[in-house]
Amino acid sequence: MIRAELQYVLSQAECSVCERTLSPRDVEEFRGMADETLRGEIHCPSCTLQYLTLCRECSCRYTADRSGMCGECQRHDNAHILPS
Repeated sequence: MIRAELQYVLSQAECSVCERTLSPRDVEEFRGMADETLRGEIHCPSCTLQYLTLCRECSCRYTADRSGMCGECQRHDNAHILPS
């Protein structure tokens, strides 16, 4: 019998702005607070505060959108505008 073992090597995540190495916890926390406007970019906590905007509607998600609204709030807001 042949036994194969797969080994996964986790690459170190880096901040998209300052290239600081991020821990898995930093990445998980950022992904929980960021919206889709960042297109997969990851920011360290200090760059998040400096370069991103906290959504003016829900105050829960950071966004790169210049309107200051996260994608989820924009969709919710647009749903009220569309005619039935």
